[in-house]
Amino acid sequence: MSEDSVTPSPLWTYIETNLENRGLTTGDLSRATGVHRSRFTDWRRGKSINIDTARAIAKLFEVSPLEVMVAAELITAEEAQLKHTRPDAADLTDDELVAELRRRLKRLAS
Repeated sequence: MSEDSVTPSPLWTYIETNLENRGLTTGDLSRATGVHRSRFTDWRRGKSINIDTARAIAKLFEVSPLEVMVAAELITAEEAQLKHTRPDAADLTDDELVAELRRRLKRLAS
């Protein structure tokens, strides 16, 4: 069975989605976590991560470590008591949407 035919783990799907959405690469992930890229295949196949790695991934993606731990299936969403931190833009008021755009533009400029 080739690597391409293996269904990616929930953690790897989470990581890939966030890398793509943020315009980051696996090289960025490797640098941020201190983990060699060869370990990513293990993650793709379902091998777990440790808490320090979850924290590093969370910092890279600017999310709660709890969100990463849920994606890695280290804890459940109920245990984390996660609230959706990224609201649907359609649900925001005009003022909230403008504030979010300003926050993102400021982050890009820095």
